[in-house]
Amino acid sequence: MKQYVIYSVTLGATWCFLHGAINLPNFLIGLVLGLLVIRPFKELYDIDKQTSYRNIIFRIPKLVRYFSMLIVEIIKASIVVAKIVLQPKIDIHPGIIAVPVRTTKDLSITAIANTITLTPGTLTIDVSNDRSALYIHSIDVSDPKELRDSIRDDLEEYVLEAFE
Repeated sequence: MKQYVIYSVTLGATWCFLHGAINLPNFLIGLVLGLLVIRPFKELYDIDKQTSYRNIIFRIPKLVRYFSMLIVEIIKASIVVAKIVLQPKIDIHPGIIAVPVRTTKDLSITAIANTITLTPGTLTIDVSNDRSALYIHSIDVSDPKELRDSIRDDLEEYVLEAFE
């Protein structure tokens, strides 16, 4: 229940910022809309699980680190993809690889898959039936081990830290 309240208040505040006017009526509208948005995702986020406000507050810096890393990775990948596209002769080796994941929680798998998909040049295609691997298409798989290791060791670490 505590998470439900925190998510709702956060979405209410976000609504105020998106609307451009920070006042009580806007916040209440955002709060109600937040409750409606959160409801279908209740099982995915374990909203009914008992957690303390302290744990939630301690998770904020980890989430900030994750989103900071995500922005940096998107910028770096955008530059790499732009270089590939702007070359007169495109020398790429696209392919699909399987990347093993260490988590079985739906939220963490979704976060890893979405992070990969948001990064230009990569796309999460599928999750294995036993949820132990993600199948990823990359614009350049000239070194599959390096790509797999970078996703597993760098990206997944931030996701696990922020969402588990």
